[in-house]
Amino acid sequence: MSAKVDARSHRPAGVPVVGIGASAGGLEALREMLAPASLPTGLAFVIVQHLDPNHESMLAQLLDRNTALNVLQSSGGERIEADTVYIIPPGRGLAIRDGVLELTDFQQPRGMRRPIDDFFLSLAGDQQSNAACVILSGTGADGTTGLRAIKENGGVCVVQQPESARYDGMPLSAVGTGLIDFVKPAGEILHCLQAFFRRRGSEPLQPEANVVADHVDEMCRVLRTAIGHDFSGYKRSTLVRRVERRMHVLGIDTGRAYLARIRSDAAECEALFRDLLINVTRFFRDPDAFETLRMRVIDPLMADRAPDEDIRVWVPGCSSGEEAYTIAMLFAEAARKSGSPLAVQIFATDIDEQMLSIAREGSYPAAAMADIPPALRERYTVPHAERFTIAASIRDMIRFSSHSLVKDPPFSRIDLVSCRNLLIYFDDRLQQAVVPLLHYALRPGGFLFLGPSESVGRFEHLFEPVDQQARLFERGPGAPNYPIDLPGSQRQPVPRRERDSRGDTASLGSESLATRRMVERYAPPSLIVDQDGGIISAYGKLSRYFEFPVTRTGGSSAVNLARAGLRNVIGPLLRQARDERRRVIARDVSVEADYGTQPVEVICDPLGDGTLLFVFRDTGPFVPSDPGELQDLEPSDDHLESLEDELRLTRHRLRSAIEELETANEELKSSNEEMMSMNEELQSTNEELSTVNDELKSKVDQLTVANSDLRNFYESTELAVVVLDADLKVRSYTDAATRIFPLKPTDRGRPLTDVANRLQDAGHLEDARAVAGGASPVQRRVHTVDGQHIFSMRVLPYRTQSGEVDGATLVLTDITDALSLERQLAAERERLDLAIKAAGIGVWEYCPENGELVLDQAERQLFEVATDAEASI
Repeated sequence: MSAKVDARSHRPAGVPVVGIGASAGGLEALREMLAPASLPTGLAFVIVQHLDPNHESMLAQLLDRNTALNVLQSSGGERIEADTVYIIPPGRGLAIRDGVLELTDFQQPRGMRRPIDDFFLSLAGDQQSNAACVILSGTGADGTTGLRAIKENGGVCVVQQPESARYDGMPLSAVGTGLIDFVKPAGEILHCLQAFFRRRGSEPLQPEANVVADHVDEMCRVLRTAIGHDFSGYKRSTLVRRVERRMHVLGIDTGRAYLARIRSDAAECEALFRDLLINVTRFFRDPDAFETLRMRVIDPLMADRAPDEDIRVWVPGCSSGEEAYTIAMLFAEAARKSGSPLAVQIFATDIDEQMLSIAREGSYPAAAMADIPPALRERYTVPHAERFTIAASIRDMIRFSSHSLVKDPPFSRIDLVSCRNLLIYFDDRLQQAVVPLLHYALRPGGFLFLGPSESVGRFEHLFEPVDQQARLFERGPGAPNYPIDLPGSQRQPVPRRERDSRGDTASLGSESLATRRMVERYAPPSLIVDQDGGIISAYGKLSRYFEFPVTRTGGSSAVNLARAGLRNVIGPLLRQARDERRRVIARDVSVEADYGTQPVEVICDPLGDGTLLFVFRDTGPFVPSDPGELQDLEPSDDHLESLEDELRLTRHRLRSAIEELETANEELKSSNEEMMSMNEELQSTNEELSTVNDELKSKVDQLTVANSDLRNFYESTELAVVVLDADLKVRSYTDAATRIFPLKPTDRGRPLTDVANRLQDAGHLEDARAVAGGASPVQRRVHTVDGQHIFSMRVLPYRTQSGEVDGATLVLTDITDALSLERQLAAERERLDLAIKAAGIGVWEYCPENGELVLDQAERQLFEVATDAEASI
């Protein structure tokens, strides 16, 4: 029988491993999830819960009573087996390597630990597509980062329905990623996972992979039409694997059926699009690489920057923004240490609007702060209850925008391009097209920062390695010497001509440079837009007409960015010039700026390639908002001295205020840090206490049932039982005991010596005292005072759960009737013996078991059998 081969790792697929993350309220959800299990499930389960490190966990014992699965607490070194539940121990982390569980030590303090994320990341790397993650009830966002790793490696993600969770923090955070495959009530999750892995395991992989591969090109065309992005340049194996995973989630058996599904279902197109865009990102991911980036790139760029130039950084594929914010913090820290102004522009781009909205908001779960170094965390983050935000000074450095590295024009004059873990998803053809674009975007001497599994490939002659281990490269000097077709360009390619001499090349370069300089400095401000108003190129100073400095390849809408007054005319100009295909002008346009109004005229001139040229010409001087408040300065020198004195006094006050403000800020930062730590520790402690409370509640329920059983026994039994402590005080008693000891409920805790009884003597007290002191159990008969009843009294030691003797138990059984019956039987037997002797009757008995005859004395005499002879048949 051949073993099934995993599509990603090419190794035999073993038992699917289900990682389960839970926190507050998780015990109830775990019971509901595991209770329906019937053997065999074919799955292994690993539970990671927030536990109090100082409290012994009873989770394994509590779950073991509610499921047919084998439940045990991990002690490290266990090899994963099917139908077994492994539980994280208190105070330790958990990882998996080659299918074996390993205990780890936490590196972060309490409140910042992420045991669920850590295990999910380990599980994704070890089991890949054979992994699943489940997120149940809990507060915070632990598990959200790890589930992205599970999805990236082809696993499946399930979350408890937030409405059914006692605490919906973790389920809502997971659902918010848009990466969840199933949202189910806890009781349905196990069946859902079994069905998923059963569908995946029942299909022969290679034939189905071929069927899916036959339809990949058509699927990419459908996606391009529905979503607007082309994935045909992605690695074919990645596309096939992600499509197969979606088919398993939906229960679709053939590639043709799935193709029909995405053609008719826009929601499934979006789900497949999101699966293809999975990107695991964290703050300061690969810390050593970012430290190299700081030393070899960021610090030199800040030191060599020209006073009138900004440093330009491009982060394509920024996802939810952590990498862009990481680079921004490093630049801000370098500027703070060097005392230079922070003149840095970071362009962070992606094609996923959902991730871009998260990045623009700059708000992340509090657990993610553990990835940020403490010094930077204190300066550039603002903590809240369960989340934190990036400081405004860092967010102002970054422009997040939608941009496709494949189809949109690249940025230009960039000092640093950080394109990490994006090229690994492109096939060789697309990589060969993208790397020259990155070279084109960089200025000579600019730097390219790639991921640990990426390289520049066959373009090594274009980039000099700065640090090969950190994947850091420097662009060589000189203009590009390769043919390049810029994505999104509407211009016709210029025919290549023979270069007869170096002089022609130099003259062409000078002419191009002069033309660019003339357009940027001396020509009126202008824009080139497409037929929808999207900005293709920008020239001149446009800040008076638009809300932000438009880049040469901004890719944004001119209508949306125009200032008030101009916004009303750009749209009609665009439509009229586009429809009539002739130049249109708008005169007497008043552009409302921050401090006044600028009269302009706007010309829209259609170009031959389908684009349109907007030209902005000022037709009059700038008109301030309140001209009545302006007054010409009288020619006098008196005001200079007054202004200088006032300036000196203001500087002195300002210096004092700055010093006081810095002192106050330091104190506030220290207080905020302490409060943040306290809040995090309290939150962690509350989660752990909630888990302990759940366990204790389960114990209380069990004790309630046991007490109910004991109470019913005491009320129904005919045995007279009295339980005493070490001081012979009454602990408990049965109703039958009240016939001997007139006990009442108020007598609990009262010494038995003070309680009257119906026994003839007080020997039972001595026996109880001896047994409570460690003597052996005692059994004897006692009589009541009236002599009417006889009891068999047993005095037994009362033992605690640890086995120590802590009192005695008196058990009295009424044997009066039994003794009377015994005496009657003895008398009747004696009368029978006398009758037999008087009549001379012989008696014999036959034993069928061994065939023997037993004769009495009279029978022997009658048959003249010797006394010692044996009779047998």
